[in-house]
Amino acid sequence: MLPTGALLQHARGVAFSTHRDIPIPNCSWPHWYLRQSKKVWFLIDRRSVAGLRRVFTHEGKPILHRSEVASSRILSFYTRRRPVVWGDYPAWGWGHGPGGTQLYLHLWTRWTWLHPEACGRPESFGVDFFRPEKGSPGSS
Repeated sequence: MLPTGALLQHARGVAFSTHRDIPIPNCSWPHWYLRQSKKVWFLIDRRSVAGLRRVFTHEGKPILHRSEVASSRILSFYTRRRPVVWGDYPAWGWGHGPGGTQLYLHLWTRWTWLHPEACGRPESFGVDFFRPEKGSPGSS
């Protein structure tokens, strides 16, 4: 389960890269449409969010796997915002990205084809961090 508590930290996307971590400057249509998956990078200190739950967003709407949509706990924080529903769980990880970024969200090629408005706009993505629920992994 995901957030029920207060938002502890938030960050907006700051850069895109290829799936092999080569930065994509501005809106590059060939990269957006013709390359494999890409990454949107966030400037987050990994230590500052250790043990917290994360929810990625697009235009302020939570990005959820279809199995998470029925959970009112997830959506309670994002009132009146229809979630962005993906058929796969959002893929993410830690690495060394452009401009000192460390956290990334994978964007699948098919998703980028369907959302050309996001090209060149990493700030349209966000990540929110919440305290984990009691009894969930990472809680004490």
